[in-house]
Parts: sequence; structure tokens; C-alpha cells
Amino acid sequence: MAPLNNSRASHNRRSSPATTVRSLSVTRSITPLPEEGTLARRLQRFKSTLSPIREERGSTHRTARRTITHPAKRTYKHVACGICKKDHRLVTCSNFTKMNLNEKFDAVTKYRYCVNCLARSHQTQKCTSEKRCNTCNGKHHSSLHGHPRLFCKEPTKSTNIDKRYKRPNDVPTLLAKPTLIPTAMIKMKHNGKWNKIRTIINPTRKLSIIASELVQKLRLPKTYLDSHRVCKVVIGSLTDPDWQVEINCLVTNELPTRPYNRDISGEIMKKFDHLVLADPMFFKDDKILLELGADTYPKIMKPGLFNPDNGTVIAQNTALGWTLTGACAM
Repeated sequence: MAPLNNSRASHNRRSSPATTVRSLSVTRSITPLPEEGTLARRLQRFKSTLSPIREERGSTHRTARRTITHPAKRTYKHVACGICKKDHRLVTCSNFTKMNLNEKFDAVTKYRYCVNCLARSHQTQKCTSEKRCNTCNGKHHSSLHGHPRLFCKEPTKSTNIDKRYKRPNDVPTLLAKPTLIPTAMIKMKHNGKWNKIRTIINPTRKLSIIASELVQKLRLPKTYLDSHRVCKVVIGSLTDPDWQVEINCLVTNELPTRPYNRDISGEIMKKFDHLVLADPMFFKDDKILLELGADTYPKIMKPGLFNPDNGTVIAQNTALGWTLTGACAM
């Protein structure tokens, strides 16, 4: 009986390791997780991903709504006064109003103001303001009128009409005879050359004036006194080569002008043909480019009057020659 037991024991010893290995492998590979635990873990993982998705979608939605319902407003950069850095317009700046013409123009260009409306938001070329200079109707601010860089060659409202010499209490030619105005041909010196121009002698004007057209044509030098342009010129006589005088003239747009509405008959010249006239073509309706005022009148006049037959036209002696004044026949 002993051998039998030994064989069973030996068989048990041989078979026990295999059985142990099988049971371990089955345990490791087949042991399932509880179904409830698996679903709970999956649900927890799903919930953990919901919050960042909601936040991302919510932020995108809010951004879209903000862009649509509240568009970005256009902002304008505030620019203070360029001179004193205070919050006011340039025309109301006390420092600007105290400046002379050249200083004002330099300040406007330095701080990049519009020359027409004195704004800093745009350039002069892009100015849409319809306001113009009160003096000459040019495209610049009235406070800058008179500066040479702003001189306008275009005809203004005051220059559109053909200008005639202004006579007080002028009456129609049907009721009065043509009146001769003392005109003269003179020469003006510039850069060593003499230029012939036609002038009127007018002692009722305080200062002599010169046409801005002539100043530009001859490129005469100018100086500035506040808003006025002053030109110093040397004039001479065509009848007396030794006579010349230096005068100061205001540059104006009132000239050139014309003395008459049309040419006057030259028959009156027969009575004065022995005189050297200051303007041999006194009866012509030609341009007047210079007007000699009371400041120059004493330097021109000479003693001597000639009135043939006690007529209505007299001749007066001047350094420029004899001038004719008075009413004449048609």
C-alpha cells in the first residue's frame, strides 16, 4: 500500500505547480472590473472635459457678440495749441494774436496747421472748408493775409469787374464832358535797368501805391509792416534825365486801373503842342500801375501853370513834364 501512496503523493507534487500557474494566469487575465466602476470613471472623464469646452465656446460667443453689438469706436487724438500747449484754438491764443505777420506764418507752418482754417487735423491741400480770406477772398486765413507766399493771382470778387479810376461824385458822360486826369510816363529803376510805366498824380491819397502785378513782374524787393507790404523804388523822369527820387509804396491789388471808360479825343493837344508833356498819350485808356500820393507830390511839383484862352483845361509843370487837368470837349 505504501507504493500507492507514494505514487499519489508524487503525482500530486507533479501536478500542483501546473494547477497553480493556471490559476494565476486566469486570475490576472480574466478578472473583470466592476461595470459600475467603469461607467463611473468614463463619466468622470467626460465631465472633466466639459468645463474647458464650455469656457472656450462661451468666450468665443461673447467675443462675437461684443464685436457685433459694440463696434470699436473711432478715436481722435486731442491736439493742444502748438504755441502754448493749452486747450484752445490757435486764433484764440493770446501769444498768436500778438505776433506779426511773418511770425504767425512761421508758427502755422512749424506746427503744421492748415493755412486756410488753422486746424491741425488735416493738410491745407485737403481742407474742405469754404471759408476764405475776408480781404482778398484767397484760400488762406484772414490773419495771414499779406504774406508773400500766400499771394493769390486768381481774380477775387473785388477784381472781377474792370476797375476804373474812382472819381468822387462821378456823373454819366451824357451829362458832363470828359475830365482829364494828370497822368505821366515815368521810369522805374531795378537791378540797374529802367522800366517805363504809367502813373497818376493824386495828392488826395496819403501814401503812394504800386500794383502787386508790377512788383511780381519786376521782382521788386518787399518789406513787411504788420499786414502791409511795402516796396521801396527809385523813379526817374523821362523829360529830365538828372531827376530821380526814392519813394516807399504800399503794394496793393487795387491797381492796375484805367483812367477813362474809353479813349478821349486828342484834339485838345493842339493847344499844348509846344509843351513837353509828362504823358504824350494822356488821352489813352491805358493801364495805371503806380499812383503817386501826397507823400511824393511836393517832390514832383514845379512852379508854372499854362491856361490858353482861359479854357477848362490847364497845364501844370512838374519834374515829370507838363500834366493836363480839366474838362475837355468830346
